[in-house]
Order: sequence, then C-alpha cells, then structure tokens
Amino acid sequence: MIIMARDRSYGELLEGLSGRAVAVWTCNTCARLCRGMGGREAAEALAARLSEDGADVRCTVSSSACCLMSKALSMAESVPGDATVLALCCDMGARNAAAATGLPVVNPVVTFGPGYLDADGNPRVASVVCGTTVVDEPLEEAAARSGCHAGPFRRPVARVSIGRRLRLYRGPC
Repeated sequence: MIIMARDRSYGELLEGLSGRAVAVWTCNTCARLCRGMGGREAAEALAARLSEDGADVRCTVSSSACCLMSKALSMAESVPGDATVLALCCDMGARNAAAATGLPVVNPVVTFGPGYLDADGNPRVASVVCGTTVVDEPLEEAAARSGCHAGPFRRPVARVSIGRRLRLYRGPC
C-alpha cells in the first residue's frame, strides 16, 4: 500500500479553495487506511465542513483505487466541468484525477511511498531493497519529521470545564 499524510492545515486548505467550485476526489483503499486521510467517510466529512465554511462543494467521488485509470475515468463522469478537484489520495490518484477530468487539481497530500499496516492496524512507511528492510517507521514519525500531519482534516477538540460540566469545544483548525 501507499503511505501518505496531509501537508497543510484546514485553514490553509480552505483559503486555497476560496472562490472555486470544488469536487472532493478520494481513494477508499490506501488513503482511507492512512489514519482516515481519505476515503468516502473522510471526504464527505471534509465536504460538509468546507460547505459550512462557505466553500462551493459540488460533489464527492470515491473509488477503491483512483490510481487505476479505469476507476479515475469512471469517477470523472460525476465531476462538474467547472470544478477544481480536491484530491485526498496519493500522487498517482491526483495525477489520474487531472488526466481523467482535464481540470485543475489541488492535492493537500504528501505521498511518502510504500508501506504497510502493522498487526495493530497502524500505517508504517517501509522500503525493502534486495530483500533487506532499509526503512520502517510509523507514519506519525515520518509525517512529523516532514512537517506534515497524519490523518484527516479535523477540528481539534479541547475539553473545557464549566462548573461541574465538561464541554467539548471544536476549534477552527
């Protein structure tokens, strides 16, 4: 599988999409398995949040593997011709989005390369050369070292105590 993380905050993403019609494009395999960076559920949640914050989200499209051109061509049929594609997938999925739609693509994702899910379901960046593992580290470490963020665009949650009640506050990031 391919390991990836996001390269910007929600605020930066929203600012970059300002004034554009948006089609959210995602993969239900690798991107979903990378801490929910992508996948149908993450795409729909992000589309809803972007819409709440004033973005003109026209649709969300997903497939099991948008790195396969046949899947990308099928997804492209649902994308409006005036949209900018917001790609929540690896570099190849984003490349296929551009080729299949002929539209501009914004890809807030860094593709680290091959990896796997460990026995506990945690994504790891890994590389094997001539049968020897030369890199094997948790996604969170690779993301932090690269200035990236593992997982989907979510508002941070702060716990605020008011009297005896505990309230959750979802901030703007």
